This record gives sequence, C-alpha cells and structure tokens, in this order.
Amino acid sequence: MSPTPSTSRSTSSGRRSALAAVLTVALGISTAVLGSIAGPSAAEPTGGSVTAAPVLRSPAVKKTSAFAEQLEKKYVDPDRIYSTDVRWWLGEASHTDETLLEEIQNLYDGGYRGVELAMQGDNVAPDAIYGYGSPMWAHKWDLMMNKLLDLGMGVYLTSGTNWATSNVPGLDPDSQAAMQNLTLGTSTVPAGQAISVLPTPAAGVQKAAAKFVTAYAYRVVEGDTLDPDSFVDLSKQVTQGGDAWTQNLSWTAPADGTYRVFAMWTQGTYQSSSPAATPSYTTNYFDERGVEALKAFWQTHYLADPALRAKILEGDVQLFMDSLEIHPGGSSEWTAKVATAPQFTFWSEDMAAEFKKRKGYDITPWLFLVKGVQSFSFDAYFDLDDTGNYRIAGQDVKRQQIISDYQDVLTQLYRERMLRPLKEWLNSVGIETRAQISYGKPLEISEPIMDVDYPEAENYNQYNQLDLFRLWTGGAKLENKVLSTETGAQMPVYSATRQADLTDAYTQYAAGFQRIVWHVWGAGFSYGNTAWPGHNPTGFRQLGSRNPTSADYDEFNAHLGRVQQLLQSGKARADVGFIRQQWIHGMSKNAGIGSDNGVMNWNLAHQGISYRSTQLQDNGYTYDYFSPKFLFDDDVHFDTKTKTIEKAGYKAIVLYQDWLDIEGAKRILAWAKQGLKVVVLEDAASRTPFNDGKNGALKKVMDELRTLPTVRQATVYDDIDYFSNAPGGYDDNVMEKLQDLGVRPYTGFSEENLQLLSQTRQDNAGNQYTYVYNFDDGSYHANSLKPSVRNAGTGPHASTDLVKPGTFVPYSIDPWTGAVTELADYRWENGSTIVSIELDYNNIALLAFEKVDADRLHVLSTNADSAFATQDGVAVRTTRSGTVTAALSNGEDVSEQVEVPQPYDIRDWDLTVQKWTPQPRGG
Repeated sequence: MSPTPSTSRSTSSGRRSALAAVLTVALGISTAVLGSIAGPSAAEPTGGSVTAAPVLRSPAVKKTSAFAEQLEKKYVDPDRIYSTDVRWWLGEASHTDETLLEEIQNLYDGGYRGVELAMQGDNVAPDAIYGYGSPMWAHKWDLMMNKLLDLGMGVYLTSGTNWATSNVPGLDPDSQAAMQNLTLGTSTVPAGQAISVLPTPAAGVQKAAAKFVTAYAYRVVEGDTLDPDSFVDLSKQVTQGGDAWTQNLSWTAPADGTYRVFAMWTQGTYQSSSPAATPSYTTNYFDERGVEALKAFWQTHYLADPALRAKILEGDVQLFMDSLEIHPGGSSEWTAKVATAPQFTFWSEDMAAEFKKRKGYDITPWLFLVKGVQSFSFDAYFDLDDTGNYRIAGQDVKRQQIISDYQDVLTQLYRERMLRPLKEWLNSVGIETRAQISYGKPLEISEPIMDVDYPEAENYNQYNQLDLFRLWTGGAKLENKVLSTETGAQMPVYSATRQADLTDAYTQYAAGFQRIVWHVWGAGFSYGNTAWPGHNPTGFRQLGSRNPTSADYDEFNAHLGRVQQLLQSGKARADVGFIRQQWIHGMSKNAGIGSDNGVMNWNLAHQGISYRSTQLQDNGYTYDYFSPKFLFDDDVHFDTKTKTIEKAGYKAIVLYQDWLDIEGAKRILAWAKQGLKVVVLEDAASRTPFNDGKNGALKKVMDELRTLPTVRQATVYDDIDYFSNAPGGYDDNVMEKLQDLGVRPYTGFSEENLQLLSQTRQDNAGNQYTYVYNFDDGSYHANSLKPSVRNAGTGPHASTDLVKPGTFVPYSIDPWTGAVTELADYRWENGSTIVSIELDYNNIALLAFEKVDADRLHVLSTNADSAFATQDGVAVRTTRSGTVTAALSNGEDVSEQVEVPQPYDIRDWDLTVQKWTPQPRGG
C-alpha cells in the first residue's frame, strides 16, 4: 500500500530555556581607518555604543566589501550546476509516460543537478517489449531526455543496459568488436610419458569460433612453481583436428621431472547484460572496433532525432561508465573467479604484437603467469605479492615485472582504444564522458583519469577511507577535472539517515571529491510494483518522491551545492604528491570496526594504508597519489616561478614505492634541478616495475637525484614489510624533511590536530577557498594501533588555529544559508594569515580568503566569543556579562563593560507532526 501523509498540530505553553543571548558590541572605528565603506547598518550599533539585546541569530549586516557581495550572490542560492546528481534505476521501459514526467518534475523540485538513467529489470515487464533496444525503450528515453534538457538538468546515459559494462544489443559476440578472452587448458605430464592432444577446458566454456593461440610446457618444481629455464614450445608441433579445440601432437615429457602443459585459445567472452530486447553483448575495451559498435548504436538511437541532437549540443549530457565489471569468463567474479575459471584474461587479436612493440619481448611464453591475477574489493592491502596462480622458481621479482608489463599494456590499450576515441567522438556531438576508471580490475588505477572528462570513484568499495580516495584525487587535481563519487550504495534499504549521508559526503569532500552522485532513485510506480515505496529492484537504499524525506531534498541539495561550488572553484592547492604506479590494487568494501589491521577503519584510527603515517594529515598537509605518467601529460607542468606542479599546486613529491619507471625518474630529476622539492623514503625507487633490465640505469638517476639541494632522504622508524598488511610504519620523518625544504601546507594547523581535514582551492586572482571538516570525535581511537592516538583524549569539539601562508582577509560562508561574514578575529604573522576555528564533530566550515596587499582593520585578540567586520567598523560578540576586551590591528585596545540578559523561556509554540501510514485499502 502507498502511505498516506496525515498531519496533527500540537500547541503548548511549555517552557524551554533559550540559548544565552548574543551581545553585539561595535567598536567605534572611523571610516577613515576602514577605507571606502558603506554607511552604518541599522542592525549594528555605532560610535562606541554598547547594547545587550537577546537575539536568536546573528543580525543582518551590510556586506563589507565587493568580494563579500560576490560571494553571497553565489552562495545564498547556488546555481543548480553545483547540486548533487542522482542515479535513477528504472524498471525497464515499463513506467508510464505520466510516471516518468512526474518523477522528473520531482527530481527538479528536489534540487538535483542531473539524473543518470540506468535500466534495471522489472519482475513482470517482458524484456522483448520493454528492454534495452526496444521501440518502447527508444520512446521512453527520448521522452525523459527531452524533459530533463528542457528543464535545464543534466542527462547521464549509461554505456549500455544495466550498469556493469559497455554493451550493444545484437552485437556479434565472436567479432573483435565484442570482448575477447584467453581461455586455458592445462595438465601435467609425468617424466617420460607422452601426450597426443593438447589439454582443453571443459566443453561448456568452449565456443565454436575460438582460435588456437599457443601451447608450451614447463617443468614443475613444486606445486604451482615452475622452472623458468625449462620452457618447451609446443605450438609448432600441433596440427588441428576437427575443430580449433582439437590440437594434435606427439610429445614426450623429458626425463628430468613432471611438466605442466599450457594450451591457450582466444574466443568471445559472451558477457551480456540485461534487460535487453535482444542479447546485449559487452563491447571490446581493448580494440577500437568496440567503440565503433557503440557509436553505431548511439547514432541509430540517441542521436537519430535532429531536434534532440540540437538539445544535446546545448545541454549537459554525459555517457557514464560504472565500475569495471567486465569479466573474461562472461559472468562475474562472484560466480566465476579468475583464479579458477579457465577464461583468465582479456585479449585482442593483435595483443601479442602490441605487447612486443611496447615492451620489446614476446609475452606468449609468460602468459601463464597472468592466470589468477586480479584486484580485490575486500582487502585494502591486496598487492602483486598476493595474486596469480603460478610462480617461477627463484625469480618472483621477474614474475611481478612480467605481470606489471602485461597489465601496463592492457591499461595502455584501454586508454588508447576505448577511453580516448570514445571521448573524442562523444565530445564532437556535445556529450562528455564520466567513468569509474580502472578500479576492480588489474589496470593502473590513476592513469585513465587523463582520458575522461569526469573521473569517478565509488564509496561502496572505498568506504570513507581517505587513503583509498587519494588514489583518484591526485590525477583529478593535476588535470583540474571535477571528481565525483557514487555514494549511498553501501546502505541497505531503510537504513540510511540524512546524518549518515552527510558523514559520507563530508568525508569524501575532505579527500578532494567535488560532486556526489547519489545511489539510488526509484520511481514511485512501475509495471511490476505499485506498493510503497515504489520500484526498487535490488534492495539498495532508495530515494524517491514516496519517501518522507523527499520534503527536504531541495534544502539538502542547496546545502551540498554550496560545498560543491566551493570545491569546484579555481584550481586545487594540494601540498604533496606521492608517486604511485599500481596495477594490482585492493579496496575495502565497508570498513571494519575493530583493531585488525587487515580490516578496520584506518581513517578513524589515523593509520595510512598506502603511505602509513598520518602525521602530514594531522598537521594540515593534503596529499594524493598519482602515476608518474601524469608528469608527461600536456595538462601538467612544473612552474619554475612558483616551484609547484600544476594544475594541482604540489609543492613537493614523495617517492615511497620500491619501484619507479625510468622515464618517470628522469622527469623528476629534471624538475628537481629546476627547483622541485623531493623526499625519498628509505630505498624507494630501487627498481623499475617492468621486465626492462633498467634497474642499473634507474640507480644512476636516483644517485644523482639524491645529491641535489632540493632533495632529502627520509626514514621509517619501524622495521616492517611496509607493503604488507602488517601493522606499523606509522612513524617516519617525512614531514620533518619537507619542512627542512621549506614546504608548509596551504592550510595548516598551529599544532597537531586529530580532528580536522581540509581542502583548499585558489582562483585566478589568488583568492583561496577552504573546506574544513571535523571527522573524528575520538570514539574509535581505542582501536588504533598507534599508542599516541589511543591516548589522545580527543572529544567531539575541535579548536585550533588555521595557518595560511600569505596575507588574506578571511570570510565565513554559512553552508546552510549562504550568508557571508567577513571575519575580524585573525592576525598576520611572519607572512601568514592565522584564523581561529572551532568546529563540532561531523560539522563543516566553508571559508573564503581574499588576497590583499594592504592591512585591513581587524581584531588581533579578544576575550569575546567571536569578531566580525561590519560596513562601519569591527564588532565582537559575547554570551557572558563582564568586561569585553579587544586588541585591534591599528594598535588600539578596547575595553567595555557589558551586561548580557538572562536566558528566558520560549512560550506558546506550535508543533506540526506529519505521519505516513498505509492507505485504508491497497491499490
């Protein structure tokens, strides 16, 4: 049944003590001191008068500067383009036109920026009529796109039906336009025994169009460890029988031991997505023909109507690609693990040739090492050591290098043959690309950021862990691209609260994310579901018009829109970049609640995952991870004047991984000679990640780098395996070395603080915008593996000074109303602006800093609660009776005796309550 809202009203003369009254004291400062300003405000006292009046909020004050006026125009009613987005899971194309148009109006009224249209199954609607690619789908999506664009909203189209892959109805799964794999057959042959046919996988995975690729054998040392010097090429000894799967030969295993035979074929993965009117097969991500297939489908459908196409050119339209849920076996890791499935990696018909061209050696004798290689969603420390079915005796470093070479080539092809041509074509027709790049598959995790318009991550698998979020933030900042995150999928149905939503959003913003895409909106009614709360095909938390919280969506979006506007202003000003190149990576699907370092809430325990120490974070430094390949991108450069890496503003880089590719090392050396500051942690960059024989050349580069005056060597004080899940490594002297090089944060703290996180942006005029979040109330500290954190005694309230290099006038922006206040209680010391901040747990502050050259009157110190500027002076507020004192920046000391009224009861209040109950009868 659908709930029926009803209201009741209560009237009471009960008493509740009001907050202590706020006293406003104006300090009699002449306009000559303040400069050119407006006349006195009716809301503020003038000429040294003292008043004490009970008020419940700050009185209105005329804006003190043009900068304040500009801020308030932007933030009181933020533009919709800064609001959050939402993913809409639709029950196929089975919703009525009326339902769709009504839902879109609700989304518009709820303040959302844009809507992601994702088709899901309906338990009643026939796929042949209502599925992806059907005439009904074409009509419904045309209707929704036109309506959304007419309202000025964003339209985001998935790259196929469902969300998991790029897919096209009717695509030939055997063609190179469809995803291809390598499929393995393997067996062991005892010494001296013969085989007459190559081993094959189970008949159920064999496709008729398969093609034989290669076969060889290695001597077994023990278990799945093989002798790398025992390679026997069998590919030239085979003759095909009745089909590709029958490869005959006559081979006898040598007498020196048991041999394992590997035989490989390539074939289509046959991965399909539903619902679709006809089977919708996954396109090839490693062959440009996959993009051509998607292009042909879109041109026949989305882009076929000239009128809609014209709206697309003028509107905000994106193609969206979700997490990489492609699978070489055509299913998923949940049902066919790559460690056991015979289909073990992706392939294209020229893969071996491309590998040899890029890496200089033949990959086919080593392809068996790729069997079982994967990334993992449940282990944040998952690494190359942990993956792959086979080992080669005495040469595990070589094994790792070969795997890195292969995954690097896959990454290159993914970027060059899918992401880039897709972006180039779509941009030409007015559509931008947004993608949850790389994670979930063994591809380099940051590099594809260069090849999409909007990179995205997902809180579901990085749940509020800053050190995982940083894998995305570095590349996005360097490219100055808006970084979004899918948020809310980790919440089971009915378990979400607005406060939990705020915690998720605030934490992601604190890492450097700039846009939230909420998961998931559901229509109130669908073909197979009219019961409350509406269409929800998978049981995730649902937003929608039949949800009681929908009344707050517009205000909620305005609030987060203010935050997102600030975080999208100008360019990032991040402090330190950590060079990190990684193809095998772990995630954390929800954080743990205990003290097991393998699965815990590392963020609240103040423990890093990739870089172990959080000393930089706890002292206000922001830092991110990115591949050295960004240093060669056209959008990234070293500014020899500011000595920063742009467009992110990095003042220094840290080398902490044990590997670094030689070209990246040479670029870092060249920039260090121009003034880039570098810290090398322990024996970082002691080898290359690749099987390229360049370790000696890398050593020469690193030896020279260490001699430069802009380079420091740092130490980890614990003796642990730094890249395992073993606890430790939390104490080092990286911050000390950075400070020795003169590196101070853009927004630092006057002393170490375990509660506050910040992000800073800067516009072309040099004004800065800072987001501050109190993320830690200390309740998790008992689980920390760091004694200093366990004994910190942190509570819910944070109080410290922000230290910002440069001379600025600070302003606060109310994140709930947009009201702007020019702060007056700050000081300039040693070339820095120092502002006090107090913030309760799970609260945020939005601050703007106007860059100025001349001094402006302000309060250096006061015993009042706060100070702010007005159009005719500066003012302080207090909630306590007594003598209020203030020292001003012009040398004047002010002292006034004030009396604050006693709290008083609020009487005669009314309360209106609305409850939602089932209708008297269903229907």
